[in-house]
Amino acid sequence: MRLLFRRLPLVGRIFIVAVMAVLFFLTKHETDTVHQQPLQTLNLDSTATTQKLSLLEFHHTISHGQTLGQILAGSVVQPDDIFPALEALRRVFDPRRLKPGQELQLMVDSSGALHQLTYEASPELLIRVKRAESGDFLTALDSLRVVPQAHFLSGEINSTLYEAVVATQESPELLLAYTDIFQWDMDFFIDTRKGDRFRILYEKLFVEKENGAREFVRYGKVLAATYEQADTSYFACFYEDSTGRSGYFDRNGNSFQKTFLKSPLNYRRISSFFSYGRRHPILKKVRAHTGVDFAAPQGTPVTSTAEGTITKMAWEGGYGNCVIVAHKNHFTTLYGHLSKYAADLKVGDCVKQGQVVGYVGSTGLSTGPHLHYTMYLNSKPIDPLRIRPASADPLTPEQFQAYARRRDQMLLWLEKSFVTATGGHVEDFTLD
Repeated sequence: MRLLFRRLPLVGRIFIVAVMAVLFFLTKHETDTVHQQPLQTLNLDSTATTQKLSLLEFHHTISHGQTLGQILAGSVVQPDDIFPALEALRRVFDPRRLKPGQELQLMVDSSGALHQLTYEASPELLIRVKRAESGDFLTALDSLRVVPQAHFLSGEINSTLYEAVVATQESPELLLAYTDIFQWDMDFFIDTRKGDRFRILYEKLFVEKENGAREFVRYGKVLAATYEQADTSYFACFYEDSTGRSGYFDRNGNSFQKTFLKSPLNYRRISSFFSYGRRHPILKKVRAHTGVDFAAPQGTPVTSTAEGTITKMAWEGGYGNCVIVAHKNHFTTLYGHLSKYAADLKVGDCVKQGQVVGYVGSTGLSTGPHLHYTMYLNSKPIDPLRIRPASADPLTPEQFQAYARRRDQMLLWLEKSFVTATGGHVEDFTLD
């Protein structure tokens, strides 16, 4: 072919080159037009008087360490839209708080212009960054509707309460909410026995997604509960009066909340009881042990057993790192052998009942990680396992009348319990 081209006269060769150049230009122009055409006319409604803009939807699951800027830069979004969209988001949400595993949705047009960014900050909260007609980005917070649904669970303890609840496919989160109700009267680490029975009437909270599906978010309130042993039983019902006072009350309207918690932490066992004649494991001498030792893993949170004021956070001889809290009615509590103190606490601060004051350690004269807990009354040590703390104020006669109607309704549902030897029965229903 090359040889034939060379044999042509000069005029003929020039003519052929010119024709090829024209054909190349026309072909390139047609190719460019074909590639651009779908970007301009994608999914247009031919029946509309004006062309409608079609949007493409992209979903991205956030990976660990990814920033929103990195995600947008690696997407189809036009670079000029990235910074304005980030600035708009910052008005309501810090992009650095993106969580791995959560979803990001992008809506762009065929040119890559960003029209909407949606971030699921939580199962019930969507954050949207939208492009206005002016081209500016605006932010909006969409709270999804949370729907409570009542559920019923009952079971019998064969080994531990934890295993009995988890056997019903419910989360330990529900167990914590349940044990918090009775924590002033029951120590679920040492007081539970095989054959004990429990019944829980509780809420599960769901959100209704935009596609109509429901998604479990978290547990709501425990509405009513029982714990039954061979020789005793507890019943608690949640009640809120017209003044806003709320809490758990027994059959007679007495509050379950007491002045002191029964235990300052979740522990594995009591390693040493209150005694005036214990042989010290390190000093090898018989000396008074005016407190209770709770064996627990290093770093277990230690909470104040009652509301009070911190009077000491320092080294206290054999107790090592120690926190002392003064309470009403001349009570004081001491928490010893701590590995560290709770952050942002100092002497003079007021602490609430159940607030973390430190963490289990083995400082001072200690053979291993544990908490030494002492309670004083008028500066004299007393055995915390033997006291019967006072209850909060009971319901008034007027409040009790309204409470009794609620109590009877809850008791009726709890009586429908079905206990099995393998762990429990779960049922969902609608309360009247």
